[in-house]
Amino acid sequence: MKVLITGTSRGIGRACALKFLSEKNEVIGLDVRPDSISGDSSVKNVKCYKHFVCDISQENSLPEIKDVEILVNNAGMQTASNFSLDDIKVNLIGTMAVTEKYAFQKKIKSVLFNASASALTGNEFASYAASKAGVVGYMKNCSIRLANKYRATCNALCFGGILTELNEPVVQDKSLWKKIMDVTPLKRWATAEEAADWIYFMTAVNKFCTGQAIDVSGGERNCADLFVW
Repeated sequence: MKVLITGTSRGIGRACALKFLSEKNEVIGLDVRPDSISGDSSVKNVKCYKHFVCDISQENSLPEIKDVEILVNNAGMQTASNFSLDDIKVNLIGTMAVTEKYAFQKKIKSVLFNASASALTGNEFASYAASKAGVVGYMKNCSIRLANKYRATCNALCFGGILTELNEPVVQDKSLWKKIMDVTPLKRWATAEEAADWIYFMTAVNKFCTGQAIDVSGGERNCADLFVW
């Protein structure tokens, strides 16, 4: 299948691209950062990866790509501020721009949004939580339109903490890590590969679940009073 993923240069997006490539799909990545996959000889099926450097918050920078079958909206950002227009522009407006351009095509089968557990709990910085909650509302709208016109599925995965390079400082801060684990019943964070497995299942395997924002946070409870990571 032809799979389009945003934010593929690192973290969940990169792990997601590798997962789809390993399953012999054609993968197209969009990221503001350079390609980190094509030059990696250890990546399975690497010849089937194509990368575009663009800023999803700038609609005119999006490349022309036809016949997308699976769209994974993964790209996002978080600013250390409770009022950040950049978070809204990238996480919500950019995600909407990508979806309107690539999802509503005749071959589309599934659309997935990385919405964050913050959309459900209100944790972390206000603009980030609001942007992700907006993504959930937008997903529900898209799920109706995509089902009616294309019989395609559309869901959001609301991940809690994920073990990525960006979150390494959090893991290394023993005091902070203990506070986070105190409100995480499974007492760990997921790996990027686990997140990729969830994304793969919800798009390439799932054929009947649609319009859902699924909590994949290890049971994370509201902790807005103690920290935002």
